[in-house]
Amino acid sequence: MHPFLIPALMLALFTGNAFAHPETPQYNRVSLNESAQTEVDNDLLVAVLFAQAEGKDAAMPADEVNRIVDWAVNLAKSHPEVKVQTLGYQSSAIYNKSNIRGWRVNQSLRLESRDSRLLGDLVARLQEQLKVKSIGYQVSDEQRRKQLDNLTAEALARFQDRAEHIAKSLGRSAYRVVRLNINDSRQNPMPMARGMAMEASADGGVAPARIEAGTQKMTISVNGEIELSEK
Repeated sequence: MHPFLIPALMLALFTGNAFAHPETPQYNRVSLNESAQTEVDNDLLVAVLFAQAEGKDAAMPADEVNRIVDWAVNLAKSHPEVKVQTLGYQSSAIYNKSNIRGWRVNQSLRLESRDSRLLGDLVARLQEQLKVKSIGYQVSDEQRRKQLDNLTAEALARFQDRAEHIAKSLGRSAYRVVRLNINDSRQNPMPMARGMAMEASADGGVAPARIEAGTQKMTISVNGEIELSEK
């Protein structure tokens, strides 16, 4: 280091320490939590199916899976009420000890619809060539947004009421909010069935699964910190 830089560095450190102030202690602060909850109808059915094939080389099972998924996508897209999405495509080696004895290829298909009867019938049809990984209900974004504002207002009102009660109980005339967090519960699809093996109907097809939507709880939680007045 250059000799002229050392005094300058020491002066900068001294100046910084001289003007630094210790953190001011915080008094009269209270942390509290409140929440609001309601039952929401599950209005969106989600099904995940997959196609899988094995072979001695990678090309044969890949071709089979590609054909099955293409058939399934075209069939699903024939119903405008159903939203279709292809998921991860995977090709992996099958080993016998340290030697590759073949290849396994699989790909998944995600379907969602508000028409559970239609989707149930479609899943039964698709099971002619695909397997079901899971079927479950969830709350749609539209349904969720309808509830957010009301639940948020209710949770905030409870937070405010409790803050006023705390201030009054401690003999303080007022308070102010210094920190506030609002969180909502996001539910994953509720699993209804995994690895389903549905009973075949008389015509050789698969009977539609009986699926009941039900409800689930939606919660808005509010947590924060208030500072009470001196008197």
